[in-house]
Amino acid sequence: MQRLLFQSLIVLLALPTFGQGLMSRKRPDLIPLDGKARRMGFYLAPGLTYTLPRFKDEEEEVFRSGDTSYTALYDPNGRLGIYLEGGLSWYTRDPVVVDYFDVGLAYKNLRGREAFESTYVRADSTAPFAGEGAFAERLLTFHANANKFIQVADYQFIQLSLGANVDYRLGSSYEHTGDPILNGHSFPPDLITQAHFKLGYGFKVTGSMLIIPAVETPVFSFTPQDQGFGQLQWFSSNYRPLIFSVRFLWLRARSGIDCPPPVRQPGEKRSKRKVYKPDSYHP
Repeated sequence: MQRLLFQSLIVLLALPTFGQGLMSRKRPDLIPLDGKARRMGFYLAPGLTYTLPRFKDEEEEVFRSGDTSYTALYDPNGRLGIYLEGGLSWYTRDPVVVDYFDVGLAYKNLRGREAFESTYVRADSTAPFAGEGAFAERLLTFHANANKFIQVADYQFIQLSLGANVDYRLGSSYEHTGDPILNGHSFPPDLITQAHFKLGYGFKVTGSMLIIPAVETPVFSFTPQDQGFGQLQWFSSNYRPLIFSVRFLWLRARSGIDCPPPVRQPGEKRSKRKVYKPDSYHP
């Protein structure tokens, strides 16, 4: 997972060069650049979350002091949660590096479980422990993204996004059986700040609507201290939050997005360059 995220970030940084070769054949503009669409639009994206645990469990020594030790085998498991976001989009005049920016709010529900088996050893005595727990977070998220399209067909494209999110805890639920003191439980703070990466594959279905299924994951945590490329800790295990969403992106028409291009006057030469919005254009 971490290697895939690193490779995706390299691809995103190489987009200006890669995009020139990919776009050598003229395709229809996904977002009209001739003034037919306003520069500001809006979007709605329902989805699901999943807390991805590690793929392999290993017994670990939690602490040792003299003839006393405590070893445990933690078994984390992810669960699905609800996600819903909405916000505003802003389309750039010259989409060479970034096609559009977006800002919005979301409700995010992160859920998971953890079971454990452990052994406490002191001198010649041994005591086994076992238990399990579950967590559920309800978060209000503010996010902002820079988005780039890589057009692979006339009305199909890959979307790469880099952004940041600030999550505020609305409420939480933690249930656990066992000894949390021995296990050293830890949880995210009330305010979480992260950088994230999103990968999507989209379709332009009408002149004014794009549909973009995507998966998003954090790549770095500013708060709390990063646990490894954006992972967060619940109980005694780290989890990677994943967001699976379907974005419905609406363009706002100025005078009809689907109308034909202006008729050329007699003797007027055909321009091969794209017509961009004038500086006097406003949303």
